Amino acid sequence: MSIAALNNSPHLVPAQADDLPKPFTVKSVTQDVALTKSFHTNPRWSGADGACSVPLDEDTSVWLFGDTFIRKEGAEKPLAASKSQKHESASNFEFINNTVAVQKLSTGGMKFYWRDLHRSPCAVMAPKSMTRSYYWPGDGFVLDEKLFIVNKVIVPKPLKQEGDFGFEWKSDDLSMVTNAGSPPTKWQWKTSALPEHAKTALMGTALLLKDDYAFFYMSLQKFAVGTNVHPTGVARISNRALLSMDMSKFEFWNGKTWVSNIGESSVIIEDGASEMTVTKLNGEPYLVATYMAPMSADICMRFSKKPEGPWTNPVKIYQCPEHQEKVFGRRTAVYSAKAHPELSSKKDEVVVTYCSNPGEMKHYLSRPDLYYPRALRVKLSPTAYNEH
Repeated sequence: MSIAALNNSPHLVPAQADDLPKPFTVKSVTQDVALTKSFHTNPRWSGADGACSVPLDEDTSVWLFGDTFIRKEGAEKPLAASKSQKHESASNFEFINNTVAVQKLSTGGMKFYWRDLHRSPCAVMAPKSMTRSYYWPGDGFVLDEKLFIVNKVIVPKPLKQEGDFGFEWKSDDLSMVTNAGSPPTKWQWKTSALPEHAKTALMGTALLLKDDYAFFYMSLQKFAVGTNVHPTGVARISNRALLSMDMSKFEFWNGKTWVSNIGESSVIIEDGASEMTVTKLNGEPYLVATYMAPMSADICMRFSKKPEGPWTNPVKIYQCPEHQEKVFGRRTAVYSAKAHPELSSKKDEVVVTYCSNPGEMKHYLSRPDLYYPRALRVKLSPTAYNEH
């Protein structure tokens, strides 16, 4: 579909104004060394991506990770993690599709969890079906002491040409964990498929709980243009309907109002990501969307007073230097920028993580240090527009 055709589409009605003043500029960005180090505290947990966090209470957050390397018991680790280190061996690791960590906010300490099956590590969460599909956990929130997690349903995909990904994001399941205070390996949950269609909308990019509604941000892939393959839309469901897991009660933003037809969903952020966050900004009447556009190394933020927008144009926060790293000639991918508001109570400060990935197994074995989340502290400065 051409850009001209998109501009004439009745459902491509971006709720952002090109001339909408930006309420914040970037004051400073610093490395959050303590948080970054916390991802390295378990000698067997050897790197992952995803890195969504969900506060359970005032002192506890759970972290949800995607593809994870687990060091086998007894496997030796090289003495140093550096560009010149001895390469790891694939036989030292198990590779599983998700893990969970529980963090105590008062101390910063993390405890990592995965299941064991026949004495081998396996994922914490998995689809009910016995197919080859698996879960990549997305965003979540707590409502009425229940932990809601949106899980991307991933299926293997044949590689047709160089550069293809060996997976496909097929759909999304919503899991309601009824005993979130228990260790994650003891979690019990109910799951419902979200009311979506891969050719229309995939609803697992970000979640927001605000007032009486839960908002589900979506990838509207039918509006993809160039590298913007995940234009963002938004749906909502009342808290009451959500607690009943009544998926028929979703409404979708069409650029003007909320409607029941997912096919009428409109784009609110053209360069959205497949995983991102929309969170409340400490001490301000604003929401902040934190993300990295596809194929970009830049972490950006947009601001709005309403979940559906209008959203400001992006404010560039940080360029991830790992993107300049090459392993066996392959440039390291950077992605999955997310905000974690529970990690700072300071006004106009946002803790952000992002992930980097050197590539295939041989790249990881050469540079396993690249496959860990990294953390930043972003301080924003209100503009004159904000002050008025």
